[in-house]
Amino acid sequence: MSAEFTERLKIAFDHAKMADIARRLDLPHATIRNYFRGRMPAPEVLIKIANETHVSLNWLLTGSGEMFAPEARRQPLDEILEDRVTEIVRRVLAERQIDHAEDLGSIDAPPKFDVESAVLRYDDPEKVMSEWFLHEGREYPADFGVVFFRGWGSFTFQERLDAVRDAKKVLDRTLRAMEPK
Repeated sequence: MSAEFTERLKIAFDHAKMADIARRLDLPHATIRNYFRGRMPAPEVLIKIANETHVSLNWLLTGSGEMFAPEARRQPLDEILEDRVTEIVRRVLAERQIDHAEDLGSIDAPPKFDVESAVLRYDDPEKVMSEWFLHEGREYPADFGVVFFRGWGSFTFQERLDAVRDAKKVLDRTLRAMEPK
């Protein structure tokens, strides 16, 4: 490995300390020190460096081309497929000179939970939350919303809606964080 590569590695990490680079790459400090002493990183580490610093692999390895890689938009496969199907449908409609197709909505998505109706129907925030979770096919963990719903009787309708929505967001985030990784 050349001194030029080592210099590009330093530039890519903005001349950070080896310990900082090791932390960012989740690699041992000794491994980073070996790279600065002339050992070439493995291909997967080179990719990790490029992803972490947003430099192009070509520039990192050879010094040629643009230093920074163009931003690539990562898109989940289901979105790619949906975009492609939409493109094909539009092309077929255009070929058949159909300028308007009725939007039937999504058959996969369940109807949204109507928070406003639930708050009007029940004068009990725990019941509203329970219904919302039931609508999603989940069980509502009892006694969660005590803090959010303290003073419920004095809330305006809008404050009740906000309290229920806020409690739901916090509870969803908390439950996601508790899921095993």
